[in-house]
Amino acid sequence: MSNTTFLGKKLLAPENVFDVLIVGTGAAGFNAAVHLYDKGVTNFAILTENRPAGTSRNTGSDKQTYYKTACAGDALDSPRAVAETLFSGGSMDGDIALCEAAHSLGEFFHLVSIGVAFPHNTYGEYPGYKTDHDPLQRASSTGPYTSRHMTEQLEKEAERRGVRIIDKTRVVKLLTDTRAGRVYGVLCLDTENSGTGGSSTGETRFTLHLAKNIIFAAGGPAGLYRDTVYPLGHFGASGVLAREGVVFANITEWQYGIGSIVFRWNLSGSYQQVIPRYVAVDNNGAEEEFLNGYFSTIEKLSSAVFLKGYQWPFDPAKISGEGSSLIDYAIYIEKHLKGKRIYLDFMHNPVGNGTIGAFDIQHIDAAAKEYLSRSNASGALPIDRLLQLNPQAYELYKSHGIDLAKEYLEIDVLPQHHNGGAAVNIWWETSLKHLFAAGECAGTHGVKRPGGSALNAGQVGGLRAASYIAGHCLKDDTYFDDIDGILLQAKTELAQFEKECEHIRINDAAGVLCRIQGINTSGAAFLRTRQTISEGIMALNAITKKAADPSASAGAAQATVFFTENLASLFCLKETLILSRLLHEAILYYINRGGKSRGSYMILDTINRGTLKTTIETDTIFAERVLLSRYDRETDTITNTDRPVHPIPDSDIWFERVWRDYRTGTIFGA
Repeated sequence: MSNTTFLGKKLLAPENVFDVLIVGTGAAGFNAAVHLYDKGVTNFAILTENRPAGTSRNTGSDKQTYYKTACAGDALDSPRAVAETLFSGGSMDGDIALCEAAHSLGEFFHLVSIGVAFPHNTYGEYPGYKTDHDPLQRASSTGPYTSRHMTEQLEKEAERRGVRIIDKTRVVKLLTDTRAGRVYGVLCLDTENSGTGGSSTGETRFTLHLAKNIIFAAGGPAGLYRDTVYPLGHFGASGVLAREGVVFANITEWQYGIGSIVFRWNLSGSYQQVIPRYVAVDNNGAEEEFLNGYFSTIEKLSSAVFLKGYQWPFDPAKISGEGSSLIDYAIYIEKHLKGKRIYLDFMHNPVGNGTIGAFDIQHIDAAAKEYLSRSNASGALPIDRLLQLNPQAYELYKSHGIDLAKEYLEIDVLPQHHNGGAAVNIWWETSLKHLFAAGECAGTHGVKRPGGSALNAGQVGGLRAASYIAGHCLKDDTYFDDIDGILLQAKTELAQFEKECEHIRINDAAGVLCRIQGINTSGAAFLRTRQTISEGIMALNAITKKAADPSASAGAAQATVFFTENLASLFCLKETLILSRLLHEAILYYINRGGKSRGSYMILDTINRGTLKTTIETDTIFAERVLLSRYDRETDTITNTDRPVHPIPDSDIWFERVWRDYRTGTIFGA
């Protein structure tokens, strides 16, 4: 085992070296492990902080949809066509789009072959349905737990192959060689045996793992925001990458949409297609169907609600013309500017008024009526239609103590997926050599993307990284000539850790983290202004200053930033703080360069009570550019640049040449 234990001040050199370490036990991480093993790589392990946790197992959003090349009926589709759809969303590299498209069917049927029950008809065709930003019906699903089913089946395959999993281990630092620009291993905290002041024996346990290659698949930065669709306790580990200077692509780009806030889940698909009633409740308990004041007819209102099913992410381009994203904007105004609580009501149909007319299921939008009719879901009430269309969606909430047939569901507009992340090449290798990123922590998506393409990207990313490592990265055995230098990095990190612990004043990690998340939620979510971003940068810089020098504050009680009630929280706070600074600085760079509203957020001059803009100035500058951001730990500074997107390649598909390049390994490049 490539493992040493830090007890007090003692750090021993590792005995062995892994060929590969995978960080994360979600769908992307397990898929990478299965492909590595099947390609002949066996000297590897998976590190995880909590094996059954993670967003793949426990989150809604489009992790319940798998986006692939159409493969049923007479639909005409191809990898090139899928790549063009992905690329057309803006700020996405065409070569990565082609990789994701070319492997989509292979990875989809790989999942089918290991037991993920995507539905097919009598003849074996796998039909699809239409999702957001999708010109065809390319999406498939196993229900509200698609990514969980994927993860569980992939985990079984990894276990069947004897893949080693090291649990209760939080990666706190990448070990790198800055001169060579490559990674050598990881320093980890043993979260099971380390607590306040260390373990039960008074020891704080760290482990050191050396590896020739690392595949980072630990999810996106779920802890950046206070109010999200991500379950409580999910933070991701993207900050580990940021601290070591890994370049991030499009860190500004997220998806935001309507989700429930007691039980955290996104409300797309069937939840909207059955056309529930939207209700606002003021402080006196008075109810109002607030959408009546934003739409001119009941037909337009019902159409917008229905379209929210597959136009779930907020999109500033879908506000004008009484589009579906007018609903998100209205929720923000009613909740955050007028102070009301917002609910979905599945027990009653929308009730019009004298201005917009009364709701009648027989006179709703034609597309919605046809969909419900063909789906045999034309019941009298939204709950009836939901039970006819998707009873699993109803049971999901019922299993969490919420009966949609008897009670309202409180909602908000929430972040649910990071489209940005670590910048990668076509083999999912980051700016640090031999460090790969797969899944949500990889910034492959650009601005707009079809719902479900995230699941496909995670599977393709794991495959591509495994293929490159197995075919190209295991030939050189001269990686670890400077063991002393690697150990010095680990000892330096631990010395800094001990220094920070000495400056503890107040046990208030939750309060500090909540403050950082509040800064991101209030100013860097789906409504952004130059003022809120500038104020956020100042606040985050002040927290950073206290973190670096707690004594700099006038009073000891005000100097506290970190604590060790749970040692993992120390590193979690540091990572969240760096990522928050990176996000804010990138947004400000984007605004200063002339960037306008796009993707899933709006750039406004100001945010005023009751103000409603239906004509939005959208971006025309950055659609063909990728925004790159990097944190320099030595100088504690952030650099932002941008470059043109890579076009979709004119790939060589002449079989004899491809066969030769594949046999000789030329496909991996120099």
